[in-house]
Amino acid sequence: MLGLALLLGAADARAQSAAGPATYAVIVTGLGGDPDYGKMIDGWGKDLHSALAQSGLAQDHLYWLAASHQDSVYAVSQADQIRRLLSMLAARMTAQDTFQLFLIGHGSYDDLDYRFNIPGPDLTAAQFAELLAPIKCERQVVVNMTSASGASLPVWRQKGRTVITSTSAGQERNFSVFARYFVAALHEPAADANKNETISALEAYRYAVQEVTRYYETQKRLATEHPLLEDRGEGQGVREPSPENGAGLLAAAVVLRRMGTTEIALDTPEARQLRARKRHAEEAIEQLKYRKASMDTSVYMQQLEKLLIDLAEVQQQLDEMEQQ
Repeated sequence: MLGLALLLGAADARAQSAAGPATYAVIVTGLGGDPDYGKMIDGWGKDLHSALAQSGLAQDHLYWLAASHQDSVYAVSQADQIRRLLSMLAARMTAQDTFQLFLIGHGSYDDLDYRFNIPGPDLTAAQFAELLAPIKCERQVVVNMTSASGASLPVWRQKGRTVITSTSAGQERNFSVFARYFVAALHEPAADANKNETISALEAYRYAVQEVTRYYETQKRLATEHPLLEDRGEGQGVREPSPENGAGLLAAAVVLRRMGTTEIALDTPEARQLRARKRHAEEAIEQLKYRKASMDTSVYMQQLEKLLIDLAEVQQQLDEMEQQ
């Protein structure tokens, strides 16, 4: 039986190699901390899963782990499930394949360790590094869209891997909005800067940085997150990749979303308007939470309920459009 299993495994590996390079993507959404943040985090995970699926990733190449069971979720985002999935993919993938990992939610940093907040015991940056080590893919993208994510960058950088974080340091501990705009980039033709009908990791990063800056400026708030990109396997990462600093070359070569004639998602004026309305509702919820301490509790709850209902209605309409 063992010999047969080895033969089948070898045959499967040869079949994959013959099929050519493939892309595998893993999305992990963690705990929200409170129900309102949880809804936004789950929504971003769902939108990201939708974008990657519409880009052509097959079901056995695209996995979403979330804090709770829901449609399209492969498993609960507990440490043992994350370990099991990454171990399975490490055995399946080849050096010619591309691996993408997206983390969305809350992170924490105690001046020693970065931790990704998930149901049950959290995973540290060092533990994630151990899980990523067996992955043979020569082209990898790891996007950590959590608070305090900057502390994970030095631990995860390596040759052939693009690491993107929503903060520049572990001390930037406030809730991060970077995920909202990074995910939005994969639905927006405007993010395709060179108009080649694909959105690269670099283009998605630049779009998100631009929108994060706009968000804090329009809210008239001091920015509490400063995204970074590192794709040379050395250094602390840069905010603005360019030929001058040598960053962004690898990130520009990794496609996250294919559009144009292969586009499956609706890109109509109505769909774009709904996506914009969703982002505006999320921004309004965060602005309201920011002002909570200075508001009457009943007024705060009334306004929050109205915004959450609007957000739910928009999400339902987007879901219905994609199912048609």
